[in-house]
Amino acid sequence: MHQGEPIFLGTATVGERGQVAIPAEARRALEIEPGSKLLFFSGPHNSGLLMVKAEDLGRLVKHLTEKAQSIEQLIDSTSDES
Repeated sequence: MHQGEPIFLGTATVGERGQVAIPAEARRALEIEPGSKLLFFSGPHNSGLLMVKAEDLGRLVKHLTEKAQSIEQLIDSTSDES
């Protein structure tokens, strides 16, 4: 699977009952199989929907925490230069 920037994995249409079929390319790329538990979160300002495999939530939180720490360190280093 591609690491880093998000990539386009297909489209889906919401049915009358609110159901969506996950595109086959997305299922293959993200190893989503029948029975996989998925978690859904709203994007910033309700701009979208984030879907995460439940088993990968810990890894996502760790990644986001590391990114936040990097940003904090960058801010601290630039404010020290002032």
